[in-house]
Amino acid sequence: MRKFFFCVLLSFCASTLYAQKTLFDTVFTLVKERSVYTQRVNWDSLTPIMYSRLDVTKADSAEAVLATFGTLMQALKDMHSSMSYKGKVNGNPDAWAFVNSKITPEMREAVKKGYDRLRIAMLPGNYGYISIPAAGIEATEDMQVAIEKMTAIAQNISDSLCTLQRKPLKGLIIDLRLNTGGSTPALIGGMASVLPDGRCFTFSTSGNAREEMRLKEGNLFYDTLQMTKLKNLCRPKKTPKVAVLISGYTTSAGEHAAIALKGSSHTRFFGSPTRGQITGNETIFLRKDVTLSLSTAWAEDKTGKKYMVDVAPDVLVPDGADFEHLDNDKSVLAAISWFATGK
Repeated sequence: MRKFFFCVLLSFCASTLYAQKTLFDTVFTLVKERSVYTQRVNWDSLTPIMYSRLDVTKADSAEAVLATFGTLMQALKDMHSSMSYKGKVNGNPDAWAFVNSKITPEMREAVKKGYDRLRIAMLPGNYGYISIPAAGIEATEDMQVAIEKMTAIAQNISDSLCTLQRKPLKGLIIDLRLNTGGSTPALIGGMASVLPDGRCFTFSTSGNAREEMRLKEGNLFYDTLQMTKLKNLCRPKKTPKVAVLISGYTTSAGEHAAIALKGSSHTRFFGSPTRGQITGNETIFLRKDVTLSLSTAWAEDKTGKKYMVDVAPDVLVPDGADFEHLDNDKSVLAAISWFATGK
């Protein structure tokens, strides 16, 4: 009986180890072949180290791989990729310290008070203000559902901009300081009324493959796929000067939205450098309950400039944010000064 039990136990351990190794093989190969950081490590020496870290005592193969994935991202110094399983998310254990160093107490306080929402205001002097928040969309394999959700978010942004643009604006402030990302097409598509038709943003992979986002009659196309289907788009005959506010809280798709606004003579950036989780991440469904968000591309603006670290402001305003009293906000005041004087 004891011998039979040992054989069953041995068989169970072998099958568990096989499941763990099979799943980790898939993850490891995807990272090695697609990550923009693949050139940072020596894979010949890293491979045996990573496989030795796989916890073979865990019966749940996804749990075992989830734990090892963080170590792999740490080796690549990838601060943006993550793996999700049953509500648990794991990535580079150094990432929190990295992003935390850029977030000021006043930005944290603004989020606590609920200012990380879509809102507009008219400021004295006919200056329009819009704060654009994150565009959170749950990952789905159904592209039609994703497009509907992206369009809904983009439409809300577009409608808010139209409310401002119906007025005789002397300048427009787009505040991305509390934008923590989400859907890049939703954010860029929502800003179509302040962007010209044509290429506005590009993802480029480590192998130099390029996927462009273009606006056509105010709707966003990702290569040939239409990502937004807006109604009642208003585009002023003359676009006013646009001041873009950014901070260390501006993350991922929020950084991409900022990049889409780059490359224009009538646009200027104020605030502090963005968080630096700036890669384009591909969502990969390993199983229905296991999702990989992998950094597979760099972001480029309409001029072809690649952003590999963060987005820096033209005018550094490191502190003095006041979301409650915008007429006392240092970044807002710096933007208004530029509108009025050109300096």
